[in-house]
Amino acid sequence: MLSQYDTIYLGYQTWAMTLRQPMRAFLLEYSGEFSNKKIAPFLSEGGYGSSDSTELIREFIARDGGKNNTYTSALIVDGNRVDESDVEVKRWLKTI
Repeated sequence: MLSQYDTIYLGYQTWAMTLRQPMRAFLLEYSGEFSNKKIAPFLSEGGYGSSDSTELIREFIARDGGKNNTYTSALIVDGNRVDESDVEVKRWLKTI
């Protein structure tokens, strides 16, 4: 399924400052297909930051056999200021 893509965009919300069940379930199902990919995480949070979510993504992927990946810096959008994030999103997309 994911083998056709060079870049994988992972979008999610953090809940209680960590990676929550929907993204964990996705990674458990598909992270074995994440080898030789560029991984571009982006997330929204409620003002408390991304905490360990990006590190957990790397751990899940590595644990399930994903290797030789590159990771972009995560785009973190404060959910309380999402209407002000256009410039930030455009800047992030240019780095990918």
